[in-house]
Amino acid sequence: MRAVVRDRYGSPDVLRFADVARPVVGSGQALVRVHAASLNTADSDHLWGRPRIARIATGLRRPATGRVGLDVAGTVEEVGADVTDLRPGDEVWADLFAHGHGSLAEFVRAPATAFAPKPAGVSFEVASTVPHSGGLALQGLRPGGAIRPGDRVLVIGAGGCVGPFAVQIAKAFGAEVTAVDHEGKLDMLRKLGADHVVDYTRVDVTRSRQRYDRILDIAQSRSVLRYRQCLDPGGTYVLIARTVSGFAGAILIGGLITLLSDKRMGAFGWQPNQRADLDVLAGLLEQGLLSPRIDRRFGLDDASDAFHYLQAGHARGKVVVTPR
Repeated sequence: MRAVVRDRYGSPDVLRFADVARPVVGSGQALVRVHAASLNTADSDHLWGRPRIARIATGLRRPATGRVGLDVAGTVEEVGADVTDLRPGDEVWADLFAHGHGSLAEFVRAPATAFAPKPAGVSFEVASTVPHSGGLALQGLRPGGAIRPGDRVLVIGAGGCVGPFAVQIAKAFGAEVTAVDHEGKLDMLRKLGADHVVDYTRVDVTRSRQRYDRILDIAQSRSVLRYRQCLDPGGTYVLIARTVSGFAGAILIGGLITLLSDKRMGAFGWQPNQRADLDVLAGLLEQGLLSPRIDRRFGLDDASDAFHYLQAGHARGKVVVTPR
């Protein structure tokens, strides 16, 4: 089969398009024919081996696996012994973060339990954009309890991979949403439903007088202390951290603020590919409350170009890769 592989950490130039053996299905596993995959910031970090501490799990000097790609949507091709919940022909989706990656290929193998039913009436391309980033957004908005109609939600870094999902999910639950990113992405965020947009190159929201019930920080561009003053009493700040220092700062400083005040601040313990979360996201998609935007499509043989495009910050929506 055709697949995108790599044998070292680095830029998208380490990727190669190759013919590799089709995976053999074992007990409890499923083989899925990939119809579409999408790229996430986490895919880029995995390519570079960042943060370096993550290499304890992914390979210290070189990647433990040459496979690439988290999000997948496709059809079940074959199942192994002891698999009762899936059968060939089933349409499924998944985030393969905890299952060895590998969605940038014609076929991918993983434990059958990794795959959930794809939402009905949603194309494979659209479905492929959701599991990883949508799951992060949903879980990032969960601390502090359910969003109530009228809650004021601030999303920092709203124009990336996760932010557009956070904006739409918060709106679906009735929140008043303020989205922060640079000017080039503000129109997209308005179209996704943001009530207010802020260009961070012109306005520092931590110095404004606006207060929020919930802040989801995906950009990690300011300290936790700076955002404390943006929270209403009883408000919640959550950081989706990409660095060890950012995570540690949010836990330590945020934990102290939480202990000494009526504001809750910190990072959260993300759990990838949770079936309950995928079911919630599927429901929002089927109701039309979540409408992922696809910016550009690439073929498997153009995967390096797709990563370069993502890393350059040009994308106004998700980047999709299809094995055409």
